[in-house]
Amino acid sequence: MPNAIFYKYPKTTEVNRTLPKSKLYDQGKVNAAIRELFVTQVEQITWANKLSAQTLNIEAHEQIKEIQIFSIVLKGDELSEEVLQTIDKAILHPIIFEITAHSQHMRTTACFKEVGVNGGVTLSEYYCSRWQKRLSISNSQEPDNIDNHQSLPLTLNIKALYEQLLASLLPYPLKEHETFPELIKRIDAIKLLNKQQQQINKKLSNEKQFKNKVKINAELKQIKQTLKLLTLSV
Repeated sequence: MPNAIFYKYPKTTEVNRTLPKSKLYDQGKVNAAIRELFVTQVEQITWANKLSAQTLNIEAHEQIKEIQIFSIVLKGDELSEEVLQTIDKAILHPIIFEITAHSQHMRTTACFKEVGVNGGVTLSEYYCSRWQKRLSISNSQEPDNIDNHQSLPLTLNIKALYEQLLASLLPYPLKEHETFPELIKRIDAIKLLNKQQQQINKKLSNEKQFKNKVKINAELKQIKQTLKLLTLSV
């Protein structure tokens, strides 16, 4: 899990508008159980920034028009992914979530979101940074400083910016000539193979017959070789 990176967003991108929770889950047409998650887990949701060609003075892109930065303050220290999925499905733009827990730790989380021409939304799993302690500022109404605030990456267009922001949360970097959707598929494949490897290791430890151990070891060797290829950085 990568270290937390928080960005200094330009003044031109500021929105700072509180979003009523009811509007988000009403728009998402969610059931009573998910509504209860919003009530019990979420203190406040703020639309903090809008990153776009206009607010950042960079090139637009037909696939991605805007990136939204949402700040979520929790009532406790837990947040269900179902809450994030509900928000992502209600807002047809990529979202980077900056989450503050009751313990005053912060983290960044986001999924890779693709919006189809018919408005359908496809979400990857959520990728998160490590939690980091928030540094308090006395006598200030501004958000507390984080000691690793960075300037936004320099990119040619809004799509490239989205990929750079999301890449900082991913466990593996892009390979040469690899597209971002291909990277996400590769990460999914690595996760699945790691799970299979754990299952086969458990099966191997429980196996008593030698001939079966040989067969299981061959299967395990194949998975390890595939994982090695998938996790190479070049």
